[in-house]
Amino acid sequence: MRGLTFDLDSAVERGASPPLELADGECELIEAPASFTRIAEGWAEWLVELRRLLATDGRVVVGLADPADFEALAGEPWDESRIGMTVLSALNGAVNSVVFHSEWWLRTHWGRAFEVSLEEDDGRRIAVLRGRTGMVDATDLERVDPGDERELDAARANAAYLRRQLERSDRRLRGELEEQREEMGRELMRRAFANADREWRERGPGSPAMLVAASYESTTSWKITRPLRALGRILRRR
Repeated sequence: MRGLTFDLDSAVERGASPPLELADGECELIEAPASFTRIAEGWAEWLVELRRLLATDGRVVVGLADPADFEALAGEPWDESRIGMTVLSALNGAVNSVVFHSEWWLRTHWGRAFEVSLEEDDGRRIAVLRGRTGMVDATDLERVDPGDERELDAARANAAYLRRQLERSDRRLRGELEEQREEMGRELMRRAFANADREWRERGPGSPAMLVAASYESTTSWKITRPLRALGRILRRR
């Protein structure tokens, strides 16, 4: 009898957590196109649960994050030896973070529960997992191999990536605050001039207040510095 096809992405979106109310070995195919690009905490517990659910001849198909996305977020080239499992802020409002995995790290950690095969599907990296015999728990999967120098290199690189992202985020937030301050100041100036204009309206068009405002925005210094202010806003967002 054919086993169940289980959609991990849908379960995670519903807020499910292991263990699930499914029998041991019930699933012939487990699909996870995006889950492990988002699960930064609890990934080992999920893998142990998927191993329990997987039929003897079943497989888990996991979508992996694109190295090109890493380069866009980290601002540096993808380096297998320095990635390991790296979590970066997406900074786009779509998701809170993106999780990246290097091949050696998957084979070292996920390989304790599964046979790991790295493939491509329509240009996207995927990991195809088949269950190994024997029992493992989350601690087994998380355990760092002390003899592999890449573990320490990846941990140091992760700290550096996080620090740079925090610095970039801080610059962006400060820039946005500066823009808001500037716009608030301009709005207060407009309102003050408008109030003054109402008081002078009976004296005819072109009141002193509105003439001062127009004169201020037409000055050479204001025109010259306007593109510089715009450029500064762009740079602060990076």
